[in-house]
Amino acid sequence: MYMENTRPRTDRHSGSSRKCLMEKHRQHLAFAALKISAGDRVGAENDYQHAEHFYRSAAEVKEPETS
Repeated sequence: MYMENTRPRTDRHSGSSRKCLMEKHRQHLAFAALKISAGDRVGAENDYQHAEHFYRSAAEVKEPETS
């Protein structure tokens, strides 16, 4: 099956800075904590998975070197 609108994984967050991605990571961890306290284990797991995605995406970002 051919998909026209797909991009390689490395280009997915090319416009996002590592700082922005790590902020999204922290937000999803906070959402997960709130859902755990409310007894929503499934919703919390969803947020943990999103947090992991943003963490891995931030690790792939190559920041421009400053000299």
